[in-house]
Amino acid sequence: MIERFFNWLSEHRLVNVVLVFGYALFIVFAHNAFVNLSVLIMNKLSIDIYNTVIAYISFLLASAIAVAVFFGRHTIFNKGALPLVVAALLGLVVHFYVFTEMNIEFIHAIEFGLLGVLLYPLVRRFGAVAIMAFPIICVDEWYQYQVLYSDSVEYFDFNDIQLDLLGIGLFLSLFVLFLGTGKTSRPGLFQRWEFYVLIGLILAVIGSTWVDLVVFYPEGIQHNTWLVLNTIKEPYGFWRVHPFIGSTYHVLEPMTGLIVVFTILFLYQLIDSTRLVK
Repeated sequence: MIERFFNWLSEHRLVNVVLVFGYALFIVFAHNAFVNLSVLIMNKLSIDIYNTVIAYISFLLASAIAVAVFFGRHTIFNKGALPLVVAALLGLVVHFYVFTEMNIEFIHAIEFGLLGVLLYPLVRRFGAVAIMAFPIICVDEWYQYQVLYSDSVEYFDFNDIQLDLLGIGLFLSLFVLFLGTGKTSRPGLFQRWEFYVLIGLILAVIGSTWVDLVVFYPEGIQHNTWLVLNTIKEPYGFWRVHPFIGSTYHVLEPMTGLIVVFTILFLYQLIDSTRLVK
């Protein structure tokens, strides 16, 4: 049934685009409502109980998705995708122990994982899905940084962007594992439009930082600066301590964050050139 639904979306691309657009708006503009609800629940409970509840909810959601995919699977189990699933899971584990500020942040992986699955019928390639999702991811983070929480958030959150991309990788890997890739052509790396869009994005970032339209820290602000990526005032160490809940986590600095994000995007391009998804 799931396979038939996604094949139907592939044949009705306008419906697919409208669905993606509506879901993207939901992700961006419903964020504040979910944060407020989360804070309300956290204030009613202790931090330990809250974290435990979030862990159980995350496990149940992940299990429900896995079960749904399993029972709607293709008759051929695509074992080649297993390394991709394992790699995405390992990435999420590393993120949890190094980059996670609060457990609730893992909703990002689920939100954007579902976005990746909705985008997949349009292009059926990892790299193309990641490139199409990337502007939505950036708008979501910019909106939080510059609009929703401009008085409290001190940096453009590359941690969250990394988590979003890992979520996309996990969900697409599970999709391919159980449902296969579907009928699609897989041109070489240099024949794919998404590869050149990625190169364009890299050049755009280099250009915008070169002319100071985007700067890494407040010290670099010029008259034409539009965005400062990091305004943390405290001495910068590897670990940062959350002022309210006491958790320790690492904040990716702008240069490191850009390298990590573009590396993940490039790796997704390479996945489409392997036998794992063919």
